[in-house]
Amino acid sequence: MQQLFTLSRFNVTLLSGLSTASILWSHGVLAGTITQNGSELLANPNVSFPTINPTLIDDTLRFDGGNVLFETILRWDLFPANSLTSTSPTTSINITANLTRLTNSVDPEDWDPTFFLWDGTNIIGGIFGDNLGGAFRTIEGTSDGTFNNIIQGPLLDAGNGFPNIGDSANFNFNFELGTVSTEVTLSGFGETLSFSTNNIDRTQPLSFLIARNEVHERYDVNSITINSDLIPNEPQTIPESSNIVALFVFLGLGLFIIKRK
Repeated sequence: MQQLFTLSRFNVTLLSGLSTASILWSHGVLAGTITQNGSELLANPNVSFPTINPTLIDDTLRFDGGNVLFETILRWDLFPANSLTSTSPTTSINITANLTRLTNSVDPEDWDPTFFLWDGTNIIGGIFGDNLGGAFRTIEGTSDGTFNNIIQGPLLDAGNGFPNIGDSANFNFNFELGTVSTEVTLSGFGETLSFSTNNIDRTQPLSFLIARNEVHERYDVNSITINSDLIPNEPQTIPESSNIVALFVFLGLGLFIIKRK
């Protein structure tokens, strides 16, 4: 007899006879995405603050001035070693950080948030700078996770979309981790800058770092969003009030199939 319906998509668990049914399925919304605000980042065991303890203001993390150029203020350990192997297909990690521009008493206009992907030794990423009303710089280098030794690329004028003091903006990085090289794209202010690099070992543990550009610069980190196929889809559960209805739909479908036979 020809099979009329495929039920393998549904995972049905019956507890206490037929009293409870829990039906699980994959997200219909964007899969593999994690967004955390300041409160959630502060409570996240995989997030650390190597050089300064931030102040939590509502759901925002505030980082005041520091001591060393390009020191790491926030580190988020994303994926353990061997999440990707040398033969894995090209895999993307897309990161958006929402920050608010703050002033300071030394150089009130100076504000250049800096972001890296780190493999435990090497860093790749870039700077979003206030120069020219908004500018990009590519970065490669090395890091111990706290202090970063960088090589900066040329300054690229990104237009006039840089946030004013007190305003917030999204700073986006896309890392296409290939078998031979990684394509990095910086996006912000309506502009993009892309470059290729082999200064990352994708088989190593991968972390996201936010670093200060100058010691007097101050930052409000409002949220960070990570999107990647490396993030597993989380199942969702039908609310308990729907369990009985779902159970009878499932049983009715089974009876229909039996009668058709």
